[in-house]
Amino acid sequence: MTIFDLLKRQSHLLPARIHAVAVEKKVSRTLSNTTPAPTAVVEFAVFFADGPSQSYQLEQWVAPFEALQKRGYGVCLLVMNALTARKLNRQTNLPILLTRSMEQIETALASWNTLGIFYVNNSQANFTMLRFNGPAHIHLSHGESEKSSMVSNQLKAYDFAFIAGLAARRRIMANVARIDPAKLIEIGRPQLDVQFARPAALRTNPRIRVLYAPTWEGDGQNMAYSSIVSIGAKLVTALLSDERFTVVFRPHPKTGSSSVEARHELGRIRKAITTAIHRTPDAGHFVDRAVDSSLSIYDADIVLCDISAMAMDSVGLNKPLMLLYTFPTTMTDDLAIRQSVSTQDASRMLAEENGNPLLSIIATLSKSEPPQQQQALRDVIFGDPALGSATERFIDATLTVTSAADRP
Repeated sequence: MTIFDLLKRQSHLLPARIHAVAVEKKVSRTLSNTTPAPTAVVEFAVFFADGPSQSYQLEQWVAPFEALQKRGYGVCLLVMNALTARKLNRQTNLPILLTRSMEQIETALASWNTLGIFYVNNSQANFTMLRFNGPAHIHLSHGESEKSSMVSNQLKAYDFAFIAGLAARRRIMANVARIDPAKLIEIGRPQLDVQFARPAALRTNPRIRVLYAPTWEGDGQNMAYSSIVSIGAKLVTALLSDERFTVVFRPHPKTGSSSVEARHELGRIRKAITTAIHRTPDAGHFVDRAVDSSLSIYDADIVLCDISAMAMDSVGLNKPLMLLYTFPTTMTDDLAIRQSVSTQDASRMLAEENGNPLLSIIATLSKSEPPQQQQALRDVIFGDPALGSATERFIDATLTVTSAADRP
């Protein structure tokens, strides 16, 4: 990303930042009855400094922290943006402290005798928070993938990093020089416990439900994993034109934030789906805006996605998967050949006139059990294959590294 691109992006975010400051007092009044008192016991805090466009990173951790709260432990979300705080307050009963003052946050943590502070990203503001001594600083991340951001040297700044499993450990140890392996605590992926939260939705539509969930374009060439610019509109248009399929489109929340071209393609896809809905309302096509991406995967017959957490979560939920990649990674090697298709090959297949081999592969995969390669990969990525256990693993790890279980 050039300096010009960076300045353009920052100017794009400025109106939202001004809006957040403008509504801060009003939102603070709304939260005043839920913010823990100075005399409260708050063993665990989650620090989040970013705006609502990034809040998906924290939202996916709400359920595990609510489970921790139900065990009788105090939990508080430390939020520095009023729009983020307002959004979170509509989604959870977890207490929220809204402030842009790091001094106020540190005073609150000291009065609460907090034992652990969690982080779901590597925001620059995290490293101001890390100066606070006493509590254990724990990195959670907001997904499990083979993106280069998953092996940042910044992991060394935290006391611990909770990771999904052996694949993450191997990836980090191979790429982050001099990191202490004892810092890496394997907990699985609590978000995948959604399978046990409710039964699968009843389906009356005989069409194959295809979830197309591309990642965002990234902020540099080393993060350009998205298929949306190269084949997104062509792929969705082909699927919409085939009566075998119902299309569920779930773009990454940040799609279009760094690329005008990606933003344009996003608009084209949404327009195509809207047109298809009006043309064939019974087909069931829609743009998925649900908070929990795990539910979207769970309800799909097959998932089409890029190198991202969506791919890993699809493996974790044992869903048929077609991985679309711009450049190969270890994951592409671990999946069967038909499950892993380069965007270049996918584009070529979509252009063929006699039939459409890509759609035929998608239809076949959707009706097949995931191959042994995918099932073996699931165990390497997430550890214990018994889905539903990761929330317990998260709670156990939290109590262990903070010694919270020993608190009288």
